[in-house]
Amino acid sequence: MARVLIAFASREGHTELIAHHVARKLEDRRHMVRLINLTAGEGEAGADEYDAAIIAGSIHRGNFAGELTSFLMRHGPAVRSHASAFLPVSLTAASHDPHEVAALNEIAQRFLFEAGWQPDFVEHVAGAVYDRQLNLIERTVLHSIMRQHDEEPDQSGTTVLTDWARLDEFVGEFAAKL
Repeated sequence: MARVLIAFASREGHTELIAHHVARKLEDRRHMVRLINLTAGEGEAGADEYDAAIIAGSIHRGNFAGELTSFLMRHGPAVRSHASAFLPVSLTAASHDPHEVAALNEIAQRFLFEAGWQPDFVEHVAGAVYDRQLNLIERTVLHSIMRQHDEEPDQSGTTVLTDWARLDEFVGEFAAKL
């Protein structure tokens, strides 16, 4: 049984949903998990006292939330000294276009370089579109982009692009390293 820290920064809430999903899957494997919502400013006491860490954050307009960088500045030595994974969350992660995937990898690698962190795993996770959180222009643009990629927006107003089965495979791969 390993102690796993999952720290995440979520803007619309989907990265948080992903972090909780990963936590449940690790707990199902008898690991002890602590979640820290960096966006909510949750306390980080004891954040260095874990056997492994998973850091998750969404990409918006080519950048990760500043809370991720700040967390890694404070706890980088502990994160780097154990098994670790990085989960960049974006709509682009659902793309099959090699140019878009390359651009996404470049954003993640730039972040990791600037943070001085080379995790054992980098698993890009597709996010979701929550229409209620978008203004009319944002919604129109995102729906247009989704349609260009043969992805029809869900009539409910919530279009989830996350490949949950692949995320579960990642959890298995990560847990095997613990």
